[in-house]
Amino acid sequence: MATQSGAAAKFYWGAETLEGTAPGGNWDQFPAFDLDIDAAPGLQEDALLSANARRNAADPYQSVAQVEGRALVPLDSVHLGWWLKMLLGAPSTSGSGPYTHVYKSGGTAFVTRAIEKAFPTIARYEVSTGVRANTMELSIAPDGSAQMAVGLLCLAGAHAGSSAAGTPVVTAFTRFHQTQGAISYNGSALAGVTAGTFRFANGLVAAPTVGSGLGIGGIDTGQASGGGNITLRFQNHTQEAAARALTAVSLTQTYTVSADLSLELHYARAFLKPTSAAVSGPGGITRNYDFIAADDTSTASLLRVTLENAVTSYA
Repeated sequence: MATQSGAAAKFYWGAETLEGTAPGGNWDQFPAFDLDIDAAPGLQEDALLSANARRNAADPYQSVAQVEGRALVPLDSVHLGWWLKMLLGAPSTSGSGPYTHVYKSGGTAFVTRAIEKAFPTIARYEVSTGVRANTMELSIAPDGSAQMAVGLLCLAGAHAGSSAAGTPVVTAFTRFHQTQGAISYNGSALAGVTAGTFRFANGLVAAPTVGSGLGIGGIDTGQASGGGNITLRFQNHTQEAAARALTAVSLTQTYTVSADLSLELHYARAFLKPTSAAVSGPGGITRNYDFIAADDTSTASLLRVTLENAVTSYA
């Protein structure tokens, strides 16, 4: 009996015109390290007493679907732009090749997608509709592949024996890697960074409503927030002084492949949390600074992301 492997699985998506309704036509194939999204009903134990001749529990019952999921995706030259559009809204695009796409947090016009997990070996196709991007977590390291974890929410899910993706379109792409990255502090290169994380959240909340059955009635939009942390070799007191004075600083993570392909994530106003210079042995001392980002008037955003590539438009 054939069994499905992850290597043979495929991921497809299509932009929805009407939220929660899967589009027709040919969807796009996209890359991911792992993908977990579905609207699966919950299952609850029933605490009903005196339900049978013994003291055993009664039958469980189904509850409102669990609609949260996650995708771990590479930072790449093509599909990353679509993830950013789901997370931050449509970008402002300029240039004539390469093209510069600028995304800003704080908007209210979110786009949704239908996502299919295709398991062709066993003819199983799972489609989630009304998929939104709620959170982003990007890890910074000296080496390895550059990747981003995206927290997802969806409205509904359906399972079928055939694909809804038509003839999927496969687009070549270039990966970003950690060795191409650099982090800046107040506009200047920050030396001695050993690790870090940039996070962002849209504050989306699933809203179950009466009459929706096992589904949910919609997804509410909360407050956008951001933050993360950076780990530094202990070289001076600059960051600690800013932290203790509650002074806003700017933090920027960039990846540069070439003059025509780059990525920049920019927090214009971030506040560092004071930390202790803990000594744990004879080796080098590191200091880990958590930070919280806030809205910035000059950039009209909390998080601004700039992607330069060969894609004409993410409209």
